[in-house]
Amino acid sequence: MLIGQQFTKSTYEDPTVVDSFIKRNSLNPKQTELIKSFAKTIEGKRVLDLGCGPGQDSYLFAELGFEVTGLDYSAEMIRRAKIFRQIANQPRFVEGDMRHLTDYFAENSFDAIWASASLLHIQPEDLSQVLRGMTAVARNGAAVYVGLKGGSGTIVVDEDKFGKPTKREFTLWDKASFIKQTKPYG
Repeated sequence: MLIGQQFTKSTYEDPTVVDSFIKRNSLNPKQTELIKSFAKTIEGKRVLDLGCGPGQDSYLFAELGFEVTGLDYSAEMIRRAKIFRQIANQPRFVEGDMRHLTDYFAENSFDAIWASASLLHIQPEDLSQVLRGMTAVARNGAAVYVGLKGGSGTIVVDEDKFGKPTKREFTLWDKASFIKQTKPYG
């Protein structure tokens, strides 16, 4: 694991940071509308919330009637996702590394993949491995959403927006570069 990734993982394992993250991100009306719009494109019921964090998006998909599995690299995020809310159609949550999706899921397991603000934590040299895994676990013709940070390069950001000083690493993508990287995968 590279230094920047260590900062990010450490940040997302801190219960205080996760509490603040949930407060800042769990009631985002723009995200809710985006999910509802994306949901209309899904043919089938099985959704993978890739990099699900504390599960707020997973629960919204579940409330819309989907069978949702959330995967996140942070044990603390997954712990919080499992107790985020109680609903009849409870999502399933898995702690895991998105670079190894086929270790957790069988081929063609999902009708859609929601990767909102998660691939931005993947190093450029690891993107093809993640995309191969996404291609393997998604059925042919699956709907895929990817939300990224614009720009280019990899940056480490020192912040104090989660109630304490933190560091996170982000990979920035301009649209053309990302499309070039994804072309072989669909």
